[in-house]
Amino acid sequence: MRYRVLIIFTLLLNCLLGYSQGARQADELFAAQDYAGARAVYESLLQRQPAHPLYLYRAARCAQELGDLTAAEELFIKAGTKYPLRNYFLGEIYFQQWRMTEAIATYELFLPTIDEQHERWQHVQQRIATAQVIARYLKHVSRIEVLGVQLLPKADILNAYTISSDNGLLDIDSLGSRFTTQRGDRRYFSVRVTEQHDSLTATRTLLVSQQRLLQNWEDPDTLSDAVNSGATNCYPFVLPDGATLYFASDREGGLGGLDIYMTRYNAALGQWLPAENIGLPFNSPEDDYLYVTDENNGYALFATNRHCPDTDSVEIYRIALNERSYLRGLPDNELIALARLDSIVPLLTATPQQFLPTQTTGSSTKADSIFFVLNDAETYTRLSNFRNDSARSLYEHYIELEHIQSQAIEMLDSLRHQYYDADTTTRASLQARIPILSGEINERKRTLKQTITQIRVLESAY
Repeated sequence: MRYRVLIIFTLLLNCLLGYSQGARQADELFAAQDYAGARAVYESLLQRQPAHPLYLYRAARCAQELGDLTAAEELFIKAGTKYPLRNYFLGEIYFQQWRMTEAIATYELFLPTIDEQHERWQHVQQRIATAQVIARYLKHVSRIEVLGVQLLPKADILNAYTISSDNGLLDIDSLGSRFTTQRGDRRYFSVRVTEQHDSLTATRTLLVSQQRLLQNWEDPDTLSDAVNSGATNCYPFVLPDGATLYFASDREGGLGGLDIYMTRYNAALGQWLPAENIGLPFNSPEDDYLYVTDENNGYALFATNRHCPDTDSVEIYRIALNERSYLRGLPDNELIALARLDSIVPLLTATPQQFLPTQTTGSSTKADSIFFVLNDAETYTRLSNFRNDSARSLYEHYIELEHIQSQAIEMLDSLRHQYYDADTTTRASLQARIPILSGEINERKRTLKQTITQIRVLESAY
């Protein structure tokens, strides 16, 4: 009997020693930043003690460092609040996923656990401020039509900016870019200045303009504080109207890094109006800049490193110049994906029901089944509901146009999918076809709106 007890005791002791060694091994791997190895050991330990807060917390940290944010979030929540840094890292996950309301709440739970001297205090305060801005802008995400994306070294950025000479001339310089108007009589660029405030010296990058008289350039004029707010102001572009300026700035109240701003010159006041952030999806917590339009060809371009931060690369987005509208009625995850430009596929011209001028459907007219909102009080569900023959015929034409539009949108979607996998030669061909098809879709979109208005006028007058 004593031998049996001794054997059991020995086995238990070996298990405890092995368990202790496993925990020590996991801690050593974690300290050495071998997160994959440490995660495997912590997960093994959790099989024996699934509610152990330290193992859950460390396994979550490993998953976070390895980019598995879904697993990290789940493990952090299971770990509970024993370790105050849990709320900091959980807030970082929410921020990275643009779940800004949750990020703010979690950061605010973390702040009372540290003081203002803590190394993370300033970072968390900045995160909260940025999260509040992004949460506000997420309510007004512009709907854009992406024509193409190029990834290239930042030094080669102008290779993607193919605009007609009617829009002016772009050059790259050491502080960003220089823009010269199409008439060649004025240019805009950045200069570096040193400013003294009390006993502190600060260096800023400011936008200036320079006018050309005959063959000589006059001394540069610094643009007003309405433009030059923040430490860095650069990448100017002025529309052919001479009064609309786009530029990049890192001023307070932005989404982070460089954001794209727009201002207009008020000739009556003789000054630039306060600049406005052009919002999402143009801006992000990373650097976004050099917004340029080419009205002759119907597109705009802007640069961003949101998907390639901490590298020498940059993405150049080419988008259609459409009337500004906003995304409405989408689930949060879809809205966030569109705002972040996670994929251009959902940004193609596939038109959700909420963007149609009315709640019409593509039901067969032969079946006499429709859905047409005439006004607040009347909705037609059958063609026979129309009292005016001309309105009925025009509505049938509208249904045909809508079907053609749907097919064109599907074709454009297909072409853009092909673009991503295409070689250089095929991409060049697609870049020529996509804008043409996109222009046809936009023109048809306007026709559809006009047709619906005409139908309502005819039917209401009967």
